[in-house]
Amino acid sequence: MSIDVMQKRDRPTLLHPFLPRFIDPKLERRYRDGRLGYRLTALRVSFAAGIAIWILFVALDLLTIHDPSTALFYVRIAGILSLIPFYLATFLIKPGRWIEVIGFGAVLTQIVLLTALIAFLSPVSLPYYQPTEVWITIGVATFVVCGVSFIDGLILALGTVCGFLLSVTIFQPEPLLLIGFDFAWLLSVLAFVGLGSYILDRTQHITWLQEQDLLRAEDQIRGLLHNVLPPSIAARKLAGESPVADSFAEASVFFADVVDFTSLSARLESPQIVSMLNELFSRFDRISARHGLEKIKTIGDCYMAAAGIPEVAAGHLTRAAQAAIEMLDEARYTRAPDGTQIAIRIGLHAGPVTAGVIGETKFIFDVWGDTVNTASRMESHGAAGRIQVTDKVRLALCNDYRFAGPSTVDVKGKGPTRVWFLEKAA
Repeated sequence: MSIDVMQKRDRPTLLHPFLPRFIDPKLERRYRDGRLGYRLTALRVSFAAGIAIWILFVALDLLTIHDPSTALFYVRIAGILSLIPFYLATFLIKPGRWIEVIGFGAVLTQIVLLTALIAFLSPVSLPYYQPTEVWITIGVATFVVCGVSFIDGLILALGTVCGFLLSVTIFQPEPLLLIGFDFAWLLSVLAFVGLGSYILDRTQHITWLQEQDLLRAEDQIRGLLHNVLPPSIAARKLAGESPVADSFAEASVFFADVVDFTSLSARLESPQIVSMLNELFSRFDRISARHGLEKIKTIGDCYMAAAGIPEVAAGHLTRAAQAAIEMLDEARYTRAPDGTQIAIRIGLHAGPVTAGVIGETKFIFDVWGDTVNTASRMESHGAAGRIQVTDKVRLALCNDYRFAGPSTVDVKGKGPTRVWFLEKAA
């Protein structure tokens, strides 16, 4: 069984067996940090609704009851003013862990103010502000507003129960039997809302874990694609573009091939051949990366790279020429497992190409066009330890590099073609 499968099966154990939270405090912190955006939105909506509700009841009192209690009026004004700073803070302060504290603190403040409201009600308002109705309302709010966690909701619910008991036993005393029924109603509402909050909080933890798995999988896929495709091409492929193909007016292409590879393969074991090529091509990869070349592919003992794609780059031919010279030098320091000196030949050409990804499986970034064919012919008609190039390459680099030649080779499809050997920088 793979480690990944085992980890997925063990995922439920990451959650506390009873509480809707992760056992690992660091994992729980990551989860809570990831929910800060949601909680910020919930805070803004809740604070705006709270302000509107306080204003609504102030207006109702002024238009209808006209409660004579001055203290009650100031409690309501305090309710409005207490939420305004909280609301403004959600826009003025950069989101952070303070969001958790401010949501909890805001609800706790409302519990205190509602307790004061019940305490200062005059007999004229009491029929319209039943303590049970007030505390059931805030009891529901403790769990469902401000995006508080289940644990925070439990603490606030306990505060709600305390406020209720103070209201009906000290500030607005009720008959014991009525208190019993009202208390049962309040507990019932809190139990149902709390159960829903518990299930939601636990489900959100599990969903978050699954989202993290999905993000990791996407990163792995993106990483794998970036290993076989240039980042810009991988992004287009992930976006669903197919085929991906771009034309370039100028690019440089070269092929590097191991000389006498067939006879070498006959003398050595396959693992030895693979190890030798891996060492050689790994060195070539580092050279390509250093000069900003794009490795296209390896075909057996042949290494293909290009410059000036998939992004247009000035001086692409100079980069390719310098990389080819360095690869030639690297090959001189590489020996076969039997001690044989490794020799390579390189062919280089520049011109218009089309590059991209075609097909639906086993993606590979490839290059097409006559420039590619000509570069391949330069390599196949070349000589061991030399870099063979076309007239076009020589004309472009004659001021910066030395060349030997010319000579003429019969290129398939082109006939007699004048070629040169690129030697080194002038």
